[in-house]
Formats: sequence, structure tokens, C-alpha cells
Amino acid sequence: MKIKYLHSKILLFLFVTVFSFNGNCQDKDNPWLIGFGVNAVDHYSANKKDIGKFFDYKNYNYIKAPSKLSLARYLSPSFNVELSGSINKITKNRYVKAIASDKYIAIDANAIYDANKIIGETGWFDPYLLGGFGFNYENSESAISYNGGAGAKLWFTDKFGAKVQTVLKYFTGDSNYRHFQHSASLIYKFGGYDEDNDGVYDKNDKCPSVFGLAEFNGCPDSDDDGIQDSEDKCPNVFGLASLAGCPDADGDGVTDKEDRCVYIKGIAKHGGCPDSDGDGIIDQRDACPTKSGPLSNKGCPELDTDGDGVVDKYDKCKFEKGVLSNNGCPKVNVKKNLEKKLTELASSILFKSGSDVFYKQYESNLNQIAELMSGYKDLKFQIQGHTDSQGAEEANLDLSRKRVNKVLNYLVTRGVNQLNLNVKGFGESMPIATNETAEGRAANRRVEIKIID
Repeated sequence: MKIKYLHSKILLFLFVTVFSFNGNCQDKDNPWLIGFGVNAVDHYSANKKDIGKFFDYKNYNYIKAPSKLSLARYLSPSFNVELSGSINKITKNRYVKAIASDKYIAIDANAIYDANKIIGETGWFDPYLLGGFGFNYENSESAISYNGGAGAKLWFTDKFGAKVQTVLKYFTGDSNYRHFQHSASLIYKFGGYDEDNDGVYDKNDKCPSVFGLAEFNGCPDSDDDGIQDSEDKCPNVFGLASLAGCPDADGDGVTDKEDRCVYIKGIAKHGGCPDSDGDGIIDQRDACPTKSGPLSNKGCPELDTDGDGVVDKYDKCKFEKGVLSNNGCPKVNVKKNLEKKLTELASSILFKSGSDVFYKQYESNLNQIAELMSGYKDLKFQIQGHTDSQGAEEANLDLSRKRVNKVLNYLVTRGVNQLNLNVKGFGESMPIATNETAEGRAANRRVEIKIID
């Protein structure tokens, strides 16, 4: 080999190539990789006629000691650069008979291409291709080589692994020194900073000073309930996601810290305490927790001696069954009095001529009718409609039906049970005044209400 291939500028380029790039990380977390291992030099199979001896390890030159050191730097997801140094002892080179010195020294700078970009991701196995330059010293001579080769990294853990590679070193001046250099190394990735040692690097860690979990970007979950502390309203007590990380011992949907009855299932509006009879008084304060009663009677039912549904304090006939509308006393001519009152209210409701629309001012009458009917839930009523004689008789009959249906619908909207109502239209057949005058016709356009059995 001729020294003319060695130039100080090329050596400078080899070093700058490795150390001048600012990559992100060796695996997007660790930007550096160091390797330490052994190498073997094979002069025989590097020439075409002896390529078949590639696996003939008897032709390999090696020393029984660590003989290679490398340092690599990440550039991109596809490329790394590597600077390596190796030593060896050359005792086997069939093309160079007179060996002046058996020392071998090599310094190489190579670009490494991740072959996973071609064949697809392979997990723990990372094959690669490489190319670059090298400074080589052998047989007391030195020269620059052109390097090309391939290798693979095998990962045992996230950071530790092994690497094997083969590089062909080509010299343009003297093919007798052309050779393969095989190597095997243990490798270690480093360079990522993790202040809290939680396995999430600081650049990705949202809580860089506090030990946390990867699933929460490095933030902690102190109670291991699957909710990170920053979103957990009870960060030190195991809880439920549905309650923002707080516990609910009795399963009533009220968090323990807000539950006045922590171990008894209750309802939220009572602070997590039960109200078995639904009277609005929690069981602990209810003298009759299984029977509904007012607060004024300590949650117990009020006395109804005659069982008519009117409690004694409102019942004017507490020993005789009656009705609510008569203050708990029996009905005395109730139907007659009620029907009279309903008729007075209903008959005064006047409709527009030829229409089923009643005048607005009569809504108060209808409201009173609805209130009266609601007090007699056991009675049934018939709403009867009448018209004046203007227009065709058939049309008047139809109109009377529309009017009573209009009244029925209104009463239902005011809370009257529709099942207690029916309607009947009489048209012009039952006048109560003459149809010869406007006043008489207005009186005939009426509604009457009857109590029916």
C-alpha cells in the first residue's frame, strides 16, 4: 500500500462526519451507541478467485482479546454514522509473502442504513447496510480504504444488545491488501436523560421530576387506580374512574368523602343516605322509615281514623267516611249541588256564532269546572253541546259535537281524568231561548254538564 492515499484532510473528515451531526436519538430516545468486541481479518476470500473461502475461518487473522471499539450517532430514522477503531495481528496473507510487520490498525467512519426501512420492522432484530472510508495500517504501510458491508443488531433489552457485521475494504492501488473485516460486539445505547428514572425520557415526560408511568407520559398514579394524580380527585385512595378516582364503599354513586352514610347505600339528594319509604326524610331521622309520612309527624303517617283518605287533623267527620271535597264528611246531596254549580259555570260559556271557539273570558269558568271535577274522582260527567238554529240542522249537530270536544280537551289539559268524561252534541234540538233574537241565539249556543252513573 502507498502512503499517498493518506491525507490529513480525509482524516479530519472522518472525525467530523461522526461528531458534527445533531440527531434526535439512537432509537428516538438514546442518540449514542457504543460497541466493544473482537474482529477478524480475511485476505483470502476478498479476491474473486477465492470468494469460496469466505467461511474458512482457518484463513482468519484475529487475536484472543477485545480488539474493536465503536461509537455511533443517530442521524434520522434511516441513518446513523459510526466511528470505529480496531487492532489485529496479520499472520495469514497469501498475496503478500514478505511481511515486515504483523501489526494491523484500522480507523473507520461509516454511514449505516437501517434495512428495516426496506424489509419492514423486525423488533429485536435490526439488519443494516453500511458504506464509508477507513484508515488502514498493515505491513508497515498505510492507506485509505473504501468500505462496504452489512450487519445486524440483536437486542436483548431496550438498551443492551449484540452486533455482527462484515465489511469489505477495497484499495484502488494495491489489491493484495484488499480484505474482509468481520466483527462481533456487545453494544449499549445511551444519551437519553431521565431525571426521575421512571423510564420516560425528560423530553417526553410531562412530570420529569416525579416518578411516573409511561401510560401517563411519566406522570404518577399514586393509588394505582388507573387515573393519573393530576386528574384524580382522590389521588391517594384507590377509586373509580366514574367518580374521578374517588372510592364509593357502598356503591350508591356518591363518593365516600361526600357520603354521609358511607357504608349504607343511599341516594345522592340525601347525601348518600337511604330514604326507604320515599317520604323525603332519611331513615336515620325517620321515626317510621318504612312508612311514608310528613316531617311534621317525624316521618310517620298521620292518623286517618275512618280510613277515608282524609287525615284526622283535616277531617271534620273523623269517625265517619267522607270525601275530601266535603272536608272528610259524607256526601250530602253532593251530586245535586255539584251538578247545579257545574251547569251554572258551563251554561255561561258562550261560543262565537258558527264556531267551536269560546270567548277567552270564559277560561276562568272552565278552570273552576276542572277544579270541581278533580275533587270528585269517583264521578263521571257528560258534557252536552247545543247550538242556535242558524244554518243547516246537520251542520249545527256537527258544530255542537265540536264544541263539547273542545271543552273536553281543555278540561283534560287542566288535569281532569279523560276516563271520567264523555260528550254528546244535540245541535239545535234543545233550545232554552228563542232563536228569533240575537240574545236568545247566544243563550242557545251553550254547554251543559250532567253527572251520570
